[in-house]
Amino acid sequence: MARKPRELPLFLPALFLAAALGAPAVPAHAGAPAAERAEVRQATTTLRTVFLMHGILRSSRAMKRIETALRARGFSVVNLGYPSRSRTVEEHADWLAGQVRERGRGELYFVGHSLGAIVMRRYLGKARPAAARRLVMIAPPNRGSAMADTLSKTGLYRLIFGGKAAQELRSSRKDFWEGLPPPPVEFGIIAGGLGNGKGFNPLLPGDDDGTLSVEETRLEGASDFRILPYQHTLILLRRRTAELTVRFLETGKFGT
Repeated sequence: MARKPRELPLFLPALFLAAALGAPAVPAHAGAPAAERAEVRQATTTLRTVFLMHGILRSSRAMKRIETALRARGFSVVNLGYPSRSRTVEEHADWLAGQVRERGRGELYFVGHSLGAIVMRRYLGKARPAAARRLVMIAPPNRGSAMADTLSKTGLYRLIFGGKAAQELRSSRKDFWEGLPPPPVEFGIIAGGLGNGKGFNPLLPGDDDGTLSVEETRLEGASDFRILPYQHTLILLRRRTAELTVRFLETGKFGT
């Protein structure tokens, strides 16, 4: 029996940031409503490609649970690994554009965690692919990261995260955030937080996932927003995160 992931301790905020920054579709039940059966039949016949992007200092393995859940629903999944430290968000977005051109088939969907979500936001706003349908942003620093601002004052920050995208994620980079419009597709946001106004990290204001405050993840225009009681990196390991991601890509809502 798999061991349940343990929550990280509430110390070393830099550690939090460091970690941050095909099966067939399930058939409809015989007694399901006609509309639901029709939706499932359409899902099994429409070609749907989902691109996944991890966060900074992570790898494609971080998105494996979500990848497995998507494949079980009939999605074709491209789980991308990329050198998160060595390029700017713009450079990552241009690289993603090439991956989508080469590997995207049918309807296009996107799921990004942390930095990966910001790269996808930039790509979609710039390329505006006609086949793009929906985006799920998991723990995204949509308004920048105050923790990155604090840690960037030390040389260790640049040493660990590099001098490219990690520098752009600071909330003080107003020029970067003002030039980054909301995605031109339906998008939903999953944030981490305890729902108690305090969160995991006492160094961050309000509710938070240990790395980002809930407010830093918000973005005007979102079709849905959900807070789950998980920390910034562990949120990817939770079944509930995968379930909500699949549901939003299929319906445009996280549901209950």
